[in-house]
Amino acid sequence: MSNILSRGQTLRELMRFAGPVMAGQLGLMLIGAGDVLIATQHSTTALAAIGLAVAFANPVFVVGLAFQFALSPLIAKRRGEGQDTEALARTSLVYSLLLSIPFIVMTWIASLLVPLLGYSPEMTEMVASYVRISAWSMPGVFIYTSLREWLQAHEKTWWANAVSLICVPLNLVVNWVLVFGEYGFPNLGVDGLAWASLIVRYFMGFCLLIPLLPLILRHPKVDRIFMRDVLALGGPAAVSMFFEVMAFCSVSLFVGKFGEVQTAANSLVLTLASITFMIPMAIASAVGVKVGHAYGEKNTLMMRRFAWTGLAMSVSFMTFSAIMFATVPHQLLALFGAQADVMEWAIVLIFWVAIFQVFDGSQVTLSAILRGLTISRPVTIVTFLGYWVIGIPLGWWLGNKMGMEAQGFWVGLSTSLALVALSLLVLTKKKLLDLSVQLVSDPAAAVLENTAKQT
Repeated sequence: MSNILSRGQTLRELMRFAGPVMAGQLGLMLIGAGDVLIATQHSTTALAAIGLAVAFANPVFVVGLAFQFALSPLIAKRRGEGQDTEALARTSLVYSLLLSIPFIVMTWIASLLVPLLGYSPEMTEMVASYVRISAWSMPGVFIYTSLREWLQAHEKTWWANAVSLICVPLNLVVNWVLVFGEYGFPNLGVDGLAWASLIVRYFMGFCLLIPLLPLILRHPKVDRIFMRDVLALGGPAAVSMFFEVMAFCSVSLFVGKFGEVQTAANSLVLTLASITFMIPMAIASAVGVKVGHAYGEKNTLMMRRFAWTGLAMSVSFMTFSAIMFATVPHQLLALFGAQADVMEWAIVLIFWVAIFQVFDGSQVTLSAILRGLTISRPVTIVTFLGYWVIGIPLGWWLGNKMGMEAQGFWVGLSTSLALVALSLLVLTKKKLLDLSVQLVSDPAAAVLENTAKQT
């Protein structure tokens, strides 16, 4: 990265970096959407079951991934400071494998909680079995995530993201074969969805591990200090992610009490919301790296330019997606071929997805900016308060006491996202201002700041 970029160059640099990441993140989400598509073709029961199963497995799964999201900003910061970061590929790999062990155990434990929620025996067995199988996929997806983070920190994005796109059709084929028992394979039903995810996740991990293996073997040492730094930054970020993901997953679990139709509709709408979320999440990944690199260089103006340009990109896209959800919901939901009663409820819920799009894109981008500045603890506090002190209790009251059922919980989510996004905006502005004041006392940083202001 050049020390000084104009505003137009900043936008082009982010687009260049974020473009492949967007494609990759979209690929990851389309893999999940493929599961929903196949489940829809199987039965409403299967669609409801996978929605509940993901609600159980995802909080643990996403928290494990969030522990690795601190890798790229910290590696980028070291690069900005002029340090050699090649050896951190091995450290990142070892970190991910060690991390996968407790998360396998926690996912398995989560499967034991399914019978406590009072679903039908058939639904309980399908959900619990899916979660148990998913537990063993952790090492594969953790390898992929850690090595992707190392590559992104070095602004090498095309292969990791190409792999996720390759896996979209692969996942559909494996799902179809295992769910419906094609080509001599057993008919596994919902279990087939879980086995397909496991196969695809290990495939993704090995696709990154094999080309990086010579580099990893060339650097035998593991940087334990760096691993502690990643845990220190990633821990609060993971807790913050847990509060957010658990809020969405809790809504799925609560909605499960209102019957299969509302549960299936909730699963469809959540899938569409997750697809659009992948774009600002990709932008956030790029912004986190760029802000972290500028922070390492003590380049305060570029920290601000990358931060606000990235936020503007996320808001622009999510404004477009909000308009689409509000104006053509029938056409979007019809892509999954759901039954009429499921579609009726999905139309009601998707309105609230349109309402919170801009807030959702803003909060993930602002969180990444703060992560690039090595700030995570305040984000955790804001996220907890927004979702669990305000949003979820509000949704429960509206859904159960005011008779809004599933819709009440989505009103609560919309409220949470608005409060979290606005709070993080205030926090980000304050932190960038504070850092500008601190770093300007450095003579080299002051010269860079004055020069940059002329561009």
